[in-house]
Amino acid sequence: MKYMFGVMLFYLPLVVSSQSQEDVVQALSVSDDQRSLRLGEAPFLWIGGTVWGMTEWLSREEIDFYLDDRKSKGFNLVQVCLFWGKRHDDPVRFFGNPENKYGHRAFEHPVVYGKMQPAVTEGGSIHDPNDYWDHVDYLVDATRARGMVLGILPLWGRRYVNATHKGYSNQLFDLNGMYEYGAFLGERYLSSKHIIWVLGGDVKADAGGDFRGHYRAMAEGIIEGGSSHDVSWDEDSPGWDLAMMTYHPDGAPMVNSSTWFHRDAWLDFNMVETHKHKDDVYQAISQDYMLIDPIKPTVMGEPAYEGLQPPTIITDAKDMRQQAYHTLFAGGAGFTYGGFRDTSSRGPLFSPFGDWKPLLNMEGAESMLYLRRFCEKNDWPFWLPVDGFVAATDDIGVNRIVATRSTRSGDILIYFPSAVTTDIVLPEGISDVKYSWYDPRNGNYSSVEEKTLSSETLKVTVPFRTDALLILELGE
Repeated sequence: MKYMFGVMLFYLPLVVSSQSQEDVVQALSVSDDQRSLRLGEAPFLWIGGTVWGMTEWLSREEIDFYLDDRKSKGFNLVQVCLFWGKRHDDPVRFFGNPENKYGHRAFEHPVVYGKMQPAVTEGGSIHDPNDYWDHVDYLVDATRARGMVLGILPLWGRRYVNATHKGYSNQLFDLNGMYEYGAFLGERYLSSKHIIWVLGGDVKADAGGDFRGHYRAMAEGIIEGGSSHDVSWDEDSPGWDLAMMTYHPDGAPMVNSSTWFHRDAWLDFNMVETHKHKDDVYQAISQDYMLIDPIKPTVMGEPAYEGLQPPTIITDAKDMRQQAYHTLFAGGAGFTYGGFRDTSSRGPLFSPFGDWKPLLNMEGAESMLYLRRFCEKNDWPFWLPVDGFVAATDDIGVNRIVATRSTRSGDILIYFPSAVTTDIVLPEGISDVKYSWYDPRNGNYSSVEEKTLSSETLKVTVPFRTDALLILELGE
């Protein structure tokens, strides 16, 4: 398993501003307790933004606009797919191997199964591209210059490998083609240490057949194409230390990367997709958190998107916060935000398509900054999921009240998805308690209250009309 790669160039303290220092090479690794990620020697809380078709749809100026906005809202990672297929909505249409904003295609055209060759023309640059990959170079450089991590899906496996997206699939990559494409990417980008490689692409590895070997071949190709190491997916090797990798599954909440690859040497951390299943976020993350052979971090790679998902699914800002706090309170190492469409039919943001820029300011996206600030101020790397502090409740879905405790400070943090009155059951022997509230909509803390209790319960009422966080200062 990989624990450290790259050269650490600076110490990165755990505060919001420092994780966005510009023009740096940051070493990514897995924490010593194998529960979270690190940048240099500091914890890295993955707060990601999803824009799958960035290099297919956007110009250089639009890439800069998106990244600057996301950085200002506390995002430290962007997740993109290099070979996704341009998407139009109403009706949904996909275009395989499309021209990007500058008229360049990712692969030689027309595309043929088993003969996928990246279309490369010498002589271009990031500011004067001759081919598609010059534009990808621009994105790699733009994220690095902003101190952001870049999560790269090399392709959308659901469409081009497993080919299980009925009506929108074209199986193009055989086993050797996956290795060769991985080797091309490794030769070009393995030295960029701010990249996390996300294999898969909205698909079960065994959907439509057993394609585990295809994704393992791609992982091996990335390392062998960019280094002198020979690696095998099932053997530890110093070569695997050169990259950070995971796998993006489909939206079946309890069937995720750990199902097929948990013990693979290349997989550094697991990824969960719950998509529209907002009820299942906590259970899905918790399932991976409980795996101990070996222990690996897990991140939420794709929850339900904020906005309107036709025909009738609506996910609002509170839903986004609920998914995020359920993820992190269950032991997750990060959360990825995504936007769909608004009521004026703008978007979807995840493509991005249409009039997408106004969607950057949806309330759920604004909440990500306050999420990150709360986590980083309240000992996030030391959180341990706990039960039993809240009076019994039958709700295990979106309104599930969840708790975590800092193993460093002893504080108990409780997330309330809705405004309720309930009893908090305190640890035995606690009679004096300090507590305060945090408003996840705007980042405001209430004043600290102190109480001496005659019993081991504290009755609380959420002071806001929506969700809230309670901080109980109990000491070690």
